[in-house]
Amino acid sequence: LEGTLKEAYDPNHFDAAKPATWPLVQPSPDIVFEVKGGGKAPSEARRVRHIRDPITHAPLLSLLFVRWGGAYSAWMDEQEANDGDWGKYGSPPSDEYMAALVELGVLAHPRIKSEDGGNSVEIFNLIVKSSVDLWNLPGKVEKLRSILRGKKRTSFWMLWPAEWEDTGDPDFACYVERQAMHNAMRACEAQGVPAGFPHPADQLELITSKSWMATLSVHPGARLPACTLVSKDRIVNDLPGAAKEALAALGQIRKLNPFPVKPGEPPAPSEINKDGVQKGVVKLGWSWENRFVSVFVGEEQLRKRMKDMMSQPGLLASYCIVQEWVDFDFEMRLYFLPPPTWEQGTLQPTRIECNAWGARSQEDTVGQSHASFSKLTEDACLQRWSGDAEAWASAKAQAIETSQL
Repeated sequence: LEGTLKEAYDPNHFDAAKPATWPLVQPSPDIVFEVKGGGKAPSEARRVRHIRDPITHAPLLSLLFVRWGGAYSAWMDEQEANDGDWGKYGSPPSDEYMAALVELGVLAHPRIKSEDGGNSVEIFNLIVKSSVDLWNLPGKVEKLRSILRGKKRTSFWMLWPAEWEDTGDPDFACYVERQAMHNAMRACEAQGVPAGFPHPADQLELITSKSWMATLSVHPGARLPACTLVSKDRIVNDLPGAAKEALAALGQIRKLNPFPVKPGEPPAPSEINKDGVQKGVVKLGWSWENRFVSVFVGEEQLRKRMKDMMSQPGLLASYCIVQEWVDFDFEMRLYFLPPPTWEQGTLQPTRIECNAWGARSQEDTVGQSHASFSKLTEDACLQRWSGDAEAWASAKAQAIETSQL
């Protein structure tokens, strides 16, 4: 943003931890500020941590953050950092998270340094208050593209695509209609503003739909639980038939693609389903924060879970996902960060992290997060396995093998 120094500034007195030592800048009069929740804020002089002289040459990078600016509640800033969803490495509604992303992830990156040691990057925030803003964005992308002067351009979409009408409830901050978001992303990509986070539109839509869980569950190399998609019209018009067919599909997939079990090992992927699939979960694609996941046991409860899931007010989903139950101790997540010189071929994980879920709530409330989340160190994982280092090594090796499918 353009502005002028309001008072003399000595860089030798700068202390990042003391805002009173930061430069005092008067923003340009054509810049309009807005407070959270709506309404204009005074365009008064303010302390700014990062400044530079005006430049005429193009910066190395133009970064566009597409951020939430809709319904706001104080919990977004007051929530304490935890393992699951908040703090510096947590959630896009959190200002702490966004500030850490800029400070630790962007400004500290060595590849956007200018010759004088400064940061050769310009950062823009596109504030979205509702799905309507995203539906309207394609008509403004050409102008948006002209503003980004960097030699390279990218966009970070700090929103959660979901199959819901906008609610205005701050408990669902960052949730936007997935068609609106993906359409806006594709419009930006078509004008030369690719999505750098979380993924390009087509890839993001496929991953977050969870439909791949069904298509890949028939592939032995994927090692996935049996999974099938059940359409909303089938549930509405013949609920008993939909439940019966879903269980039959899970049983057929597991029959064609049995989990390998060695002598002395328990049934896989669960003990309860060793003689046929009876237990599983009903969930939605494009759902977040461990919400909209309901456990069922037996056909009668499956019918209830599917009906409850698909009859929620404001739901736009055309199908739900029915998946067999999996007994597990914790999750293992593999992170792949291609090196700058990487060429097409095998890519090994850069980092492996594990997390565990707490005891699951038995409440029938749809849309509630039913279990707590915590990260596990390697020592904590080994403790859960009675110090079995051989099993730990085998688990990592099998996870890496599966990732190469």
